[in-house]
Amino acid sequence: SSGINAEYGEPSLVDACATHVNQLFQDNPSPDFGSDGKCEFPTGTKLDDVTLHETLIDAVCQLLDTKHIVLTQSDAWCKAGKTDFTDNSNNDQRFHMDYGNNTWLHPAPWHRPENVAAIVYLADTGVTGGGTAVCKRESDNDELYQEPYINMPGLGGFSFYNNRKSAEQYFQEKHPEVAALRQKLYDREVIPVYRRGDVLLYRYDVWHRGTPVKPGHRRSVINLAWSARAAAEWNLCWNPAWTKWNYYGKGEGVLTRISPKQRALIGVPEPGHECWTEQRVRGFGARYPGLDIQPYLDKIKTT
Repeated sequence: SSGINAEYGEPSLVDACATHVNQLFQDNPSPDFGSDGKCEFPTGTKLDDVTLHETLIDAVCQLLDTKHIVLTQSDAWCKAGKTDFTDNSNNDQRFHMDYGNNTWLHPAPWHRPENVAAIVYLADTGVTGGGTAVCKRESDNDELYQEPYINMPGLGGFSFYNNRKSAEQYFQEKHPEVAALRQKLYDREVIPVYRRGDVLLYRYDVWHRGTPVKPGHRRSVINLAWSARAAAEWNLCWNPAWTKWNYYGKGEGVLTRISPKQRALIGVPEPGHECWTEQRVRGFGARYPGLDIQPYLDKIKTT
């Protein structure tokens, strides 16, 4: 994990995000996962500064070995301590990989990754609980990381259970050979203590699971994900289109103040792209008063 405690005046960026999310969910924590649209990008709040943080962009580009990435998920939410351990509760999750509901495909080979996901912690899990458990891949020969990755609920014809106990009981009763393999995930799991501002960067083909928040506590996070642009056709966007809430100022406000590098993350071609003509660049500027179009004008391709 790494940190993202960049200061944008007082209070810090992370503190401002934590305050916003905690207040928003003060009376109603998320029932399962996500904010039901309340904190999906663009929000018009400091959450957008985390989503488009250039430190994160640079880290993802390094991990995917490309300068060309797109944002595929941005949502903040709050998980509360509770006693719900029913079959599909996310309170105490089963080990899983995230690719199952982010693409129709199987993940690419391990050494050619296409995605990065992140959890930005807005709470200290040493206090709240709810830290994400992970099972690290140890080598190319690691028996827990042999393709195809189907030994989990909801994939490969197996029934879906979100709850850890329900899922593992199902495998023990119906597929004992899979249950034996999955027990090794729990034997090797690590639950780091995440501090406010820490970021867990992982992949869609990493074994992980959510753990319970302590009774009487809440744990807020921002979930983010990116895809290499070359693989974006089949690595789908979790959120509705970033432009869905245009006309109301949130998206326009963000787009006007961010850099071309950040705009490229959410679907605006970079300066020098073949789509840009002088006419189109000037139309772009007219649509968003105050947006600096000069970087786009400077790199218009001429024939």
